[in-house]
Amino acid sequence: MPTPAQLILLGVSVAFFALGGLVSFARLWHDRPAFRSMTQACMLGGVATTLGLILWHTALRRQCPLNDNFAALVFLALLLSTFVMYIQHVRPLVGLDWFVMPVVILLLVVGGIFGRVEYHTYGPLVSDTWLWVHRVSTYGGAVAFAFAAAAGAMYIIASRRLRRKTPLSAFGSLERLERMIVHSATLGFAMLTIGLITGFFRMFQRGQTLPPAKLLLGSLSWLIYAAVLHAPMNPRFRGRRVAILSVLGFLLLIGAIIVVQLMPGGDL
Repeated sequence: MPTPAQLILLGVSVAFFALGGLVSFARLWHDRPAFRSMTQACMLGGVATTLGLILWHTALRRQCPLNDNFAALVFLALLLSTFVMYIQHVRPLVGLDWFVMPVVILLLVVGGIFGRVEYHTYGPLVSDTWLWVHRVSTYGGAVAFAFAAAAGAMYIIASRRLRRKTPLSAFGSLERLERMIVHSATLGFAMLTIGLITGFFRMFQRGQTLPPAKLLLGSLSWLIYAAVLHAPMNPRFRGRRVAILSVLGFLLLIGAIIVVQLMPGGDL
């Protein structure tokens, strides 16, 4: 469980990301250099405090960062925010920050809640290679799918405004957003495939005959993103439909993560 001081630092991280998201939202109407610098500073502050929190928590528990509910969810928020910072540095897209920041904040808040009540823990550090491959691929896939869902939500809003003849140019072109969805979904699909394979392997290793809810929801997400990846082959199944599926797939994946936290023995 996190200490009170760690929860305070968690609150500081949430404040950094919330402020960065609000400033990024304001940039949609007033894209000033000062706002851009403030957004970057808030993002950097949030990433730095979250990284410090992970290192602090890990040092106290003397375990890997993925060994308990609190650290696992905070670590996922760190991966997602770092990924967004990288994209904004390499190829900036106004509005991406405030689309993704609510997801980052949600992960941090849920991590603080589940970390305190500790519905279940992953147990002591293990050397099971399958288990670690499963965890890394699952969390990495979730990060990529979160990015695809954010781009999908941006596509839906931009396309709706375009039909009303009030385009929001700050979101970029619909073609670019669709490429972002497909590229992110491709990465997430590959990692989720590995996660599902190793998850089913551990299920059979434990002698289970029925897959847990986590694997069922994950499999459904896998099918949805398989449709997203095959969309370019079907001209009728592109654009808005792909964006909606990317958001739906991520919601299912988040549901799988919540199931893991709430159901005893839900983790593989």
